[in-house]
This record gives sequence, structure tokens and C-alpha cells, in this order.
Amino acid sequence: MGFVELVRFRVICFGLFLLLLVFSPNAEGQRKKSKHTKAFYKSRYTPAKKADKQCFQLFKKKYSKPKHKDNQSFLASLFGTPKSKSKPMAEVDPNDTPPPPVKPKPQPVVKKEPEEKSFEEQTIAEKHDKEDQVLEKNNIPKPTSAKHEEIRKKVETKLQTHKDGEPIELEPLYFIYDDAEFSVVDMEPFLIAVEYALQGRMILIEGHTDSDGKDDYNVKLSIQRVEKIRQLMHDMGVPDDRISVVGYGEEKSAFDNTTEEGRQKNRRVDFKVF
Repeated sequence: MGFVELVRFRVICFGLFLLLLVFSPNAEGQRKKSKHTKAFYKSRYTPAKKADKQCFQLFKKKYSKPKHKDNQSFLASLFGTPKSKSKPMAEVDPNDTPPPPVKPKPQPVVKKEPEEKSFEEQTIAEKHDKEDQVLEKNNIPKPTSAKHEEIRKKVETKLQTHKDGEPIELEPLYFIYDDAEFSVVDMEPFLIAVEYALQGRMILIEGHTDSDGKDDYNVKLSIQRVEKIRQLMHDMGVPDDRISVVGYGEEKSAFDNTTEEGRQKNRRVDFKVF
């Protein structure tokens, strides 16, 4: 084949290719999808859904996750609360005898304890009764009734003849070594001081110790002794405002601490009446 024939053959093939390209169905579709055609907009934009389908989508989205905890409340929110069915009442015969009324249960009666009288409202006999009860409760030996009555009359007579403003010094009450317990069973000095307090007088209680031990310890020990006396008087009904206490320790030792007798006398509590 010569050169001219080869060129002619290629031209013919190229022309056939153009004809096939123009009249093929794909080419027709590409022309239809060109801009400003229906196919172009149809392929690019999704057609709008119908109104009923849109409403269904909104309904499904709203109620897909109900806010109510149970199904009944969820259904009630959709369709309203169902009407309750009325229950028939029991038939009542007007000729029946009514049941007897129920009697209320009797309430237990709480007895109110009488309020304790104040110190000024109590009689001297009531004060003496309380004094005897406290002595017996604390296992403190109390004198015979005759001796006790003698103490009370002695105090009463002394107050009638005593001048106001002058203190009355009573006999001391002695304690055992290094303790706040009484050393003797004779409680007459204490009972006399109590009787003055019950008669309305002011009592000053002074505590002392011997010289054995450190000063600070002796002061604390003397305070323990006067506090014991103060508490007993308070239990017998004497108000706190009628009692004053002070602890001196070994500061005011009135007797010689070098002898056993002197140390015993320094372990004491003094009473002064005002």
C-alpha cells in the first residue's frame, strides 16, 4: 500500500469515528444533560417529597424517643387520660340496724409529779427531812434524834441572840491523810453548819492541809475537801448562792507540822457563818 492510500484510509477511519460519536445514545444523553435542560436539574437536585411523607417524618422524629418513663403516661400524652369506670356501691338496706359506735380507747393517766418547792418556800421541817435522807443515802452517820434536835435548837437560839454582821466561827471538820474523806465519825460540826445554812445564813468553807507534799498539790487537795462539803450541802437543799468555798492548802497551817498531832489538826475544814 502506497503512502497516498494509507493517508486516505486514515481519513476514512476518522470520519467513521466521528459519525459513531455523534449518533451514539450516550452522546444523546450527554447533550440532554447540558445546562438549562431538565435532565441537568433532575440529576443535580433531589425532587421534593410529598406533604404526607414530610408529616410522617416529623411525627416519627418527635415520638421516636418518648420523654415519659412508662408507656401509660406516653399514651396518655398522645390520646388523653382514659376515663375511669365507676364501681357499683354496695347496696344498703335502710331497715338494717347500724353498728354500735366504736368507743375510744382509754388513755393512760400520767401523774404529774409535784414541782419541787424553792428553798424559801420550804418549811424548816421539810428541810430537815431532806437533810436526813441525804445523810442516809451517803452512809454518813447521823446523830440520834435527841442530839439532832439539840443541834437545831442550839442554832435557833444562837441566831436569836447573834448580832448581824459578826461572823460565827464553828468547830472544824477533820480529814484523813492525803484524802478528801472524813477522818472521824463525829459529823456534828458539819451538821451545825448545815443547820445555819438551812436557817438562811451564808456559810464560808475554808480548806487546809498539812505541809507534806508540794504546794500546788496541797492547794488542789484542800479544794477537793471543801467541794465535797459544798456538794453535800447542795444535796441537802442549800442553794449554791448560800455557800462559798476557798482552798488554802498549807498556807494557813494553824498548828505545828513537825508533830503528828499538829499535822492531823491542819488537815481540816473550817466553817464560818455570816
